[in-house]
Amino acid sequence: MLHQMIADAAAGKTVYITRVHECFAALRPEESDRLVLVIDLLDSDGKKAWDLRIPRLDGCAPQELAFVREYVFAETYNILSSIGAKAMTVFVDGDSGEARDLAGSLNEAFCVDKPRDQRKGYGRAINVLDRMMAAVRPGEPLFRFTVSGLSPAAAISSPPKAGRDGLSAFRRCTVGLEGKAYCGIDVGGTDIKAVLVDDGRVIDYKEYDWFPAGFIRSRQLVDPILLIARLLRARLWLNRAPIAGKRRTDLLARIAIAMDKEAGDGTIARALDDLMAAGLDEELLFDGIGLCFPDVVVSNKIVGGEVYKTRGIRNNAAIDYESDFSELTGLDERLRAWVRPEGRVRIINDGPMASFTAAVEIAASGEADKVAMGVFAHTLGTELGTGWVTRTGGIPDIPLEVYNFIVDLGSWPERAYESDDLRSVNNFNTGLPGTLQKYCSQSGVFRLALKYFPSERPDLFRELLDKGFVVERAVGGSKGWYVPTEPVDQRKPFLEHMMSLPDREKDETNRRIWREIGEALAVTLLETKRILEPGTDERFLFGRLVKNRTCFDLLVEGARNIKSDICLIVAGAGMANTPLMKQLDNHPDFTVAQFAQAIGAVYFANSQ
Repeated sequence: MLHQMIADAAAGKTVYITRVHECFAALRPEESDRLVLVIDLLDSDGKKAWDLRIPRLDGCAPQELAFVREYVFAETYNILSSIGAKAMTVFVDGDSGEARDLAGSLNEAFCVDKPRDQRKGYGRAINVLDRMMAAVRPGEPLFRFTVSGLSPAAAISSPPKAGRDGLSAFRRCTVGLEGKAYCGIDVGGTDIKAVLVDDGRVIDYKEYDWFPAGFIRSRQLVDPILLIARLLRARLWLNRAPIAGKRRTDLLARIAIAMDKEAGDGTIARALDDLMAAGLDEELLFDGIGLCFPDVVVSNKIVGGEVYKTRGIRNNAAIDYESDFSELTGLDERLRAWVRPEGRVRIINDGPMASFTAAVEIAASGEADKVAMGVFAHTLGTELGTGWVTRTGGIPDIPLEVYNFIVDLGSWPERAYESDDLRSVNNFNTGLPGTLQKYCSQSGVFRLALKYFPSERPDLFRELLDKGFVVERAVGGSKGWYVPTEPVDQRKPFLEHMMSLPDREKDETNRRIWREIGEALAVTLLETKRILEPGTDERFLFGRLVKNRTCFDLLVEGARNIKSDICLIVAGAGMANTPLMKQLDNHPDFTVAQFAQAIGAVYFANSQ
């Protein structure tokens, strides 16, 4: 069994972590060791435990030992990346010195005793936990692994918390918008989408393209968000101002230029200057601002700092990263300047925003009972976002960085490429191989295109080169394949092209790409179910990767190869049940798939 998995990995095949877990769990006690991983929860005083079986390590060959070690590290990393912890105790059941040594190596493998700026690989998860602890439990000891030979308590999981009725909570946030103004902002990896709502009506929509991974200071992340908020406030003033006739027409034309998708910072700033000269009321304030951001968020504070969007800032040797990153952490305070004293600024991760948005729309539908067990959602776009709203309507204060899950312990040849190379399975941020970032996002689509097109469809590979979606260049002395982001960011056009090919070509190669994306998504479901126990097996999907019906159907087909009864639901027009979402659904130019989370951000700002 172990030999076969290693052979598959060396041959370039995927070896999903779910397969490894199932194989090891089936081992007899006399041929295995038992590890129990117990965490002290971040958001409560409870504990939670997971059982792992591994082959007995005495007598293992070096390659086998390395594979088992990587499996244990991956399971540990997935737990910490999703649910977080104040500390973890590893109970070693039995007298195996090798198993105890493996457990004892975790502090070193996760760089626990190193400074934050020296932590690599698995250690990036510890950086996130340290920043979360500073935000929610300041003064408490920082994370550490402990090894114990004692037996863990039989009942170690915390009981479910009592809470409010989720259905009522989801419904309440859609009412009471009359006479109030809200700004909803959805921050993504390739663009920002924002909406202005006034008196229960969606007044305007704003798209803004950017490439945050190329930024070198946190203010480059903050400034465009603040600029968009200012623009929507100006649009609010114009919506309410008693201005008529040609003057109003002229002002609307000026702001329309700034609201255009192609408008850059200079164009927006000039429009704001024009409106200021026309009498823009600087005292006009929102009743609430809701925002989702692709990083760990706790108590309205962006605290993660280990994502792809902040890579350029992390690598900027000219700054102190922790100090510079605090500017992004303080975004909620900057936004509060444009909100009434009794109003609210609410920020969460984009994944929870997706699940919250889905829950609100379901609660307003004829299938409201579907939120009884909570809502679990993913956004499939630049990254894989993940969101979870519990059955009580709560959003747990946990990292939920599921895109960092290590799901593939195989594909060894693809580990040889540096992380930015399209062929690589290595994470952009951590360098760790086999994470969902390269399987269930646009990077996964790009990777599989470069894996299969050169040998199976060289004509399609040549088309990628001719269209400028892919270029070859030397990095670190070796040549690789990359998506250009300057002078034109080709990521969106490349993805749109890939999504058109299954219908255009109707060939097995393109169908296989989307099936493999679906397989990885099914593994994601199984891993999140085992680690988080969310209470629901339904997965609502947002994002570009699922807006094409053919691609989605192929994705489902692949997912069912792993889990035959998987339930994947596209969060599209069929989910437009609330007043604001129905207005979006009826818009001639914009779609629910594009702006659903920006609308959800408005409801989130209006929630209690």
